[in-house]
Amino acid sequence: MHVLHPGAPPDETSRGIAGSAAAEASRWLPGVYATGVTDTGDTVEVLRRHSQTARLMVIGSHGTGGVDGKPVGAVAEALCRAAHCPVLIVQAGGRWADPFSALPRTGPVLVGFDGSDPARRALRLGFEEAASRRSRLVVIQVWQHPGMWRPGHHRHGLDLAAEQSAIHAALLETARPLQARNPLVEMELRSDPGEPADALSVASQWATLLVLGPGRAGDPVRAADPSVLRQVLRHMACPALIAHDPGRMPTARPSMPHTPPDQSPVHPLQEVRHGEPV
Repeated sequence: MHVLHPGAPPDETSRGIAGSAAAEASRWLPGVYATGVTDTGDTVEVLRRHSQTARLMVIGSHGTGGVDGKPVGAVAEALCRAAHCPVLIVQAGGRWADPFSALPRTGPVLVGFDGSDPARRALRLGFEEAASRRSRLVVIQVWQHPGMWRPGHHRHGLDLAAEQSAIHAALLETARPLQARNPLVEMELRSDPGEPADALSVASQWATLLVLGPGRAGDPVRAADPSVLRQVLRHMACPALIAHDPGRMPTARPSMPHTPPDQSPVHPLQEVRHGEPV
């Protein structure tokens, strides 16, 4: 989907951007039906509206993230909070844009867990992603002990074993039913004291995907501070999947006839939408 600013008249060039991307996607993965659509309006609002009927939204962030720590793009950050379906954010997507680029395939799927309802959705989605990728799943719950971070507090002799054991047991209890439904997924649970944003950013260095909850007010257990999510998105080294819970799932699109990879498929490129969902 290509979104034009309000008042920008669509022309053949603007219409062709989404169409070219759809054609390239079909060539990369023959058998997948892709179509290009051009819409007009505020970018966040247009994408948010379309997310109501989507199973997944994929955004390439203008922020580069990683070691230079440039902020995640404004559109990607806004959709992290407001989308109606899971959002996959790809930082520095230029690294993998070339068809011959080596995509990360050997690392695990990483889930950041804090006990909240959004984190439980992230855990469920993490299992699904690990199963579909045939990858290992690593679930990390990073927690803060007030005795360790209290200014001027004497830290010698502080025993965290009991609290860490209790947190790990609760995490295992939460993950066990999901593992039973996904018996082929190898699962590793980690409950570590520390700063959540720092720990997840470091762990993303060896993961192929990081799954996080968006954090919404009104959940029975307080979700992670939104600033934690912002910091992780700023410094992450792998794509991040934000586990929004769709209000309703659209029906599957009928399968399309296979297009040989050496032929450019025909797509409805001339379609321009003004304020109505696709």
